[in-house]
Amino acid sequence: MLRWILSLLLFLASTSLGFAQSTHRLQDGITAFVNNTEGKDFNVHLAVRDLNLFETGARELLVKVYDPAGRPVVRKVIPDDGVVSKAFLPPIGAWDHEAWYYAYCYMKGTQPMIRWSAFSEPDRLASVAKRDFKFAVKGAKKGVYRVLVVGCIDHYVTLKMDPAMPHAIAGHPDWIHGHGKQWQKSYVYVPRGSVGMFATFAEYDAPRQRTVIVRGPDGKQLITGKTGQIFWKDQITFEKPGKYDDQVLTVEVGPGPGDFLLGLKFRLERSVKVNFRGERVAPAVYAPDVATARAVRGGAIYHDGEVFWHGFQVRFHDWLKKIPASEFEVTTKDGKPADPAAGYLKTPKNLIALPTRPNFLPVNGVHWRAPACDVILHNYPAHKNKAALNVALRDLQRGLRVIGPHDHVANAAGGPFANMAYEFGNYAWHYWRPAWRILRQSDAPDEVKAIVHEAFLVTGDRLAFCRTWERVNGNSYAQVLTALRYAHEATNDPLQKELFETYWQRFTTGGWGERVGVGPSGPIQEGFGYAFHYASYILTTWKAIRADFPDDKRFAKVHDGVHRWFSYTYADERVPAGPWSTRTSFYPEGGPAKDGPFAWKGLPGPAFTDSVNNADEFFAARRKNYYALTYHGRLSPKWESNAHPGQSGYGGGMLCQLQIPGKGLAIASTLNKSYGEDMDISLWRNFHLHTLAGIQADGAPFVSGDSEHADAKLKQNVVVSSGDIRNTPLHVRRTFAFKDQEIACSVQLDESGFGDLLSLWLKNNLRGRVREAYEMIPFQPNQRGKKGATIVALLDAQGNPGKVLDKEPTEAAGVLIDRGGFGVRIVFDKARPVMRGNNNTVMIRLADKVVAAKDVSMSYRLVPFGN
Repeated sequence: MLRWILSLLLFLASTSLGFAQSTHRLQDGITAFVNNTEGKDFNVHLAVRDLNLFETGARELLVKVYDPAGRPVVRKVIPDDGVVSKAFLPPIGAWDHEAWYYAYCYMKGTQPMIRWSAFSEPDRLASVAKRDFKFAVKGAKKGVYRVLVVGCIDHYVTLKMDPAMPHAIAGHPDWIHGHGKQWQKSYVYVPRGSVGMFATFAEYDAPRQRTVIVRGPDGKQLITGKTGQIFWKDQITFEKPGKYDDQVLTVEVGPGPGDFLLGLKFRLERSVKVNFRGERVAPAVYAPDVATARAVRGGAIYHDGEVFWHGFQVRFHDWLKKIPASEFEVTTKDGKPADPAAGYLKTPKNLIALPTRPNFLPVNGVHWRAPACDVILHNYPAHKNKAALNVALRDLQRGLRVIGPHDHVANAAGGPFANMAYEFGNYAWHYWRPAWRILRQSDAPDEVKAIVHEAFLVTGDRLAFCRTWERVNGNSYAQVLTALRYAHEATNDPLQKELFETYWQRFTTGGWGERVGVGPSGPIQEGFGYAFHYASYILTTWKAIRADFPDDKRFAKVHDGVHRWFSYTYADERVPAGPWSTRTSFYPEGGPAKDGPFAWKGLPGPAFTDSVNNADEFFAARRKNYYALTYHGRLSPKWESNAHPGQSGYGGGMLCQLQIPGKGLAIASTLNKSYGEDMDISLWRNFHLHTLAGIQADGAPFVSGDSEHADAKLKQNVVVSSGDIRNTPLHVRRTFAFKDQEIACSVQLDESGFGDLLSLWLKNNLRGRVREAYEMIPFQPNQRGKKGATIVALLDAQGNPGKVLDKEPTEAAGVLIDRGGFGVRIVFDKARPVMRGNNNTVMIRLADKVVAAKDVSMSYRLVPFGN
């Protein structure tokens, strides 16, 4: 064992011998560019260790080896090691979530329970079970071979070439992980067409003392890092485009005790021959010496004066080059210039359109414009115009040109970063369906079909392993599934079909992690909870996949589940009554359906009381005179909201909306702005939510809506739920009894279950006590269909309305909310002080001096009227 640990220590700490053997933590993958100048046979040895810590469930690895022509000579999926039980509790998707978790701990004045760098220590890594794999490569060709390995952050891989050959390594899609002396000095080649660089660096553990310097060939410092920060980023533009083309830069990472993430990307010039959004990039490839850096050229392929990254790109280019320019000129049968994309192309204008087929559905709805090839190929059966087909193939080729040397799109759309669900799935890269149409529905020549097939084996394999950062954004994550479906239908490849089936199963059952994919209540989760607006994207974006594969009932089941959820959660008057929303405060796309299986439940109709999708998160009730929706479920984690302007979404047994069927909203809880802006807990007086809120005895604010009620249950017509209020020692319990004519509500504050533990040795006289508390009930400020403000008046003991509710606390038996002949009476359990809040809310005072939390409670009746 001692010998093994010493051996491991040597290669962890060394970058000599051309990385003869090196260990890497995957973030998500690495690519080794092997300079096989003699075309020798060699073996790729891969030792795989799985921490089984951060990920929950099986996580396979993808291993591919490409020869110098870009043909795959190894294509293998390494199965999981079988450990699938949960360990790390916080739900995370990618590096930023992990970093936010660490930052949240530090900002709270504590340290994370586990040192981020601990697993890279030789003794600990040696203790992790290792699986060894060997892949034989026939060296029939001389040149640079690519070895691609993709996994997840739980994976450490040790890579070795036998016999040893010079090679350089890159991380993707954004980072390469470093530990010890790794990457202390490396050399990166500058691809042609580079106009600048992105630089990012992260060091989670303290002390953070590593320096990063990128030097030009003359030793000039082009980038100098910011020592001491948990994360920094920089962007530079070269003095003139191409200044450093074909040259080698030096990257120096200074010493430090902990692990780090290094991200360098070259910013590439724009080209009309490459379709992409954002900015094209080329991730840096780190070589141990200048000679190796120059030999592998960062993975670039130079051909016909252009930069390519894959053999299939070159072959597609050469195939198109053989077609005369006249065969791209689209004309009608009588020879007049025609528009191949049915009015979709804006220049030249006023062209005659070729015959079309009806019902073109963009794969991402209105969110990103479909490429011309998608439109042309939809209509191709109607006109069979060969020139139009050539135009479509050229457009597809330009889309494929953005695929970088790591088999995914090489662009940056969020500063230096790119979430592959957005950029590589059917959200922004819409070439999956055109490939399917070319390979399965067109009479394109066999030669170009073979090239397209090759291209989508490359891209489809890689997309199936985009499963970390991608999973946090439900609106785009859902588009990975549609892309994978088109991919395996296009290639007719058994492995890609298996990868799709696996992805689908985990997407729909929580297998990709806690709070991602299809949620218990039906929608696709976003931000580890539910986003009101973004959840609606799938309503339009999945229309295409359902139309193209009508026999695939799986998509229909999930799609219908989202429709069903919105039939409960839409609100009248386009009021965004989705206070749980983890992202934006916007109203969802579309609107309530008036009839059909997903007709909005707020319309007049038979009485019901439902747990939405039987998930016990949303509860809805309809009676003749009201429709009500409450939310008790999951919220965005505090470590994530800590990176937002404020808390992103509230729940805690909140009344989201009270609708008077056929009339309008009487009560609606809404967020002030998106992503937590103006929704920090400290701003509770300005909220427009149904919640209990106030000030604790120690001066800290509390909002009961910042709680998750895992015990929520519906018994007959009564919902009961409770939960700890986050970041407080308080607990809240709510009940809603949905009666025929009214809703009986109660709220009870209490100390959380941590009290006995925290008072084990010393008592804190402030803990579990509050000095100020209000039950807050929001109303719509204006009457519906009439000019004037909503009437909000105090009720006396006999239920008669009196003076208008104002900012001065006044004792009353209740409050009337009248929006012009309809609304709700709020009848208190006893006379209580009540006032108008800052943001169109009724504020019922439950405490104005220091009291025990258990002494704060109230019951009241919501009595709707107007229909």
